[in-house]
Amino acid sequence: MVAKLVCLLVLLVPSLTRAMESDITCLRSLKSQLKDPHAHLSNWVFGNYSDGYICSFFGVYCWRSNLNKVISINLGGSGLEGEFPSGVKLCSFMESLNLTGNNLTGTLPSDIFSSLPYLVTLDLSNNNLAGNIPASLSNVSYLNTLLLDHNRLTGPIPSELASSPRLLKFSVAHNDLKGPIPEFTIRNISLSSFDGNPDLCGFPLDPCPRPDSFYSMAIIAANIAAAAFFPVGACYGWLFDSRKQNQRPKRR
Repeated sequence: MVAKLVCLLVLLVPSLTRAMESDITCLRSLKSQLKDPHAHLSNWVFGNYSDGYICSFFGVYCWRSNLNKVISINLGGSGLEGEFPSGVKLCSFMESLNLTGNNLTGTLPSDIFSSLPYLVTLDLSNNNLAGNIPASLSNVSYLNTLLLDHNRLTGPIPSELASSPRLLKFSVAHNDLKGPIPEFTIRNISLSSFDGNPDLCGFPLDPCPRPDSFYSMAIIAANIAAAAFFPVGACYGWLFDSRKQNQRPKRR
């Protein structure tokens, strides 16, 4: 029995060590990819490698204080600038990522979130992110809070998100999204989750126009135009005909 435990420890220790090194690389990458004009990340000093040293970093929370394993990154309102830091995918056991209220730009990479399978909370609200919402977010099976409001996101809301099994809190308000809202299974979905997107439609916003209504509107518009221009055309025709008759030479 003791021999089995020893063998198990021999197998687990290298794996755990690699995992912790991955989290250190994650934070190092995040710091290098973002500008920090207010020096909030000034105590992110690497090279110590003692147990749990990254757990004292500003905004970083670990599974245990003596274990270099990140459970949460909370850098909301820190004034960070730059594109979304792709290095966060190396914090593969992270449960919460809060980058709200910064100045993140660019698009959300679609290949990142599959590397964060345990993510429960993702708050990227109040930034300047653009582009489409990645459908891969629906593959994060434990995700229950997704806040993307107050950005510049475009395109439709991925239908896959509507069937996310654990999603409880969701907001894409005040973006430039368009198209029909998918049928979400969460009960507490409200107007405020989608407000500020003029080109979105469907519950809980106004119903989407039916495809045949555009054809009907086109016919109505054509009829109105015809009715409006018919008298004008008739007058021009009458004037032209009268002028033509007056120009005919008189017979002697």
